[in-house]
Amino acid sequence: MKELEADAQQILGQHARFFAKGQTCAVYTDGSRALRLALINDAHLLSQAHIQQALAVARAKVAPVLEAGYLPSGRAYCLEGLVRGDDSEPSRAGWAELGQTLAALHALSHTGHGLLQDRPDALCGASQTPESGLLTRLRRVWPFDAAPLESHPLLWRAPELGPPLWALADELKAVLHSQTAVCHTDLHHNQLIWRGGRLAALLDFGDATVAPPAWDSASLAFYHGWDAVMLAGLEAGRAAALFGLLLAFHRAGRAAETGSVARQAQAAAFARGCLERLA
Repeated sequence: MKELEADAQQILGQHARFFAKGQTCAVYTDGSRALRLALINDAHLLSQAHIQQALAVARAKVAPVLEAGYLPSGRAYCLEGLVRGDDSEPSRAGWAELGQTLAALHALSHTGHGLLQDRPDALCGASQTPESGLLTRLRRVWPFDAAPLESHPLLWRAPELGPPLWALADELKAVLHSQTAVCHTDLHHNQLIWRGGRLAALLDFGDATVAPPAWDSASLAFYHGWDAVMLAGLEAGRAAALFGLLLAFHRAGRAAETGSVARQAQAAAFARGCLERLA
């Protein structure tokens, strides 16, 4: 912690104070700026800065990047303007602004598949194939891992999901071969800053992945419901529901690792909803 504080003070000065911490980076602020400091080598802060700078040119709703690079300690960092929100609920206009921001993200030039290489000059997926690219971001996703379906945590408390999932195996494989885009992939509540019901900023592109844009539709549906997907003007059809099943496998696997019965139930409920949309 002392090393992080010392690195934060190099950029923010003596007013640096701890703000938040995730799996890949810690955030400090001086009240007007937010400093992301990498906690691991592949925090993807340089590619994140590249995305935000490109989106800012497109006038999308993102935090402005002030600088990014490496500190003398070797730690990667990204300095942004601090975007503040309020407790307001998102309005229809706010969801539409999120859709426009995601559309700008999906329009960015890119190559490859999977999680982005952490570089400041181009958006390049680290994998050569859609299948290997998916597994750079998601774990324990049937039918792309070696484990049989019946042993997957998604079916531990919902074995009735097995037959309809088996019937969709070929479609689940095929959906990865749709046209790709740079996707955010993790549209949970803390990534969306609302002010007066409008979108102030979409945050944290550290998990940005080259994949079909239906992934972002599924992610938005998982955290906010399918109505939010439609209000945002995103694709809400068959491809989105198929990606929803892939996310349900991933979320159930993560829940099993942490022993969270509630999150396993949430993943199973979302899978049921996706299957209903596909029926």
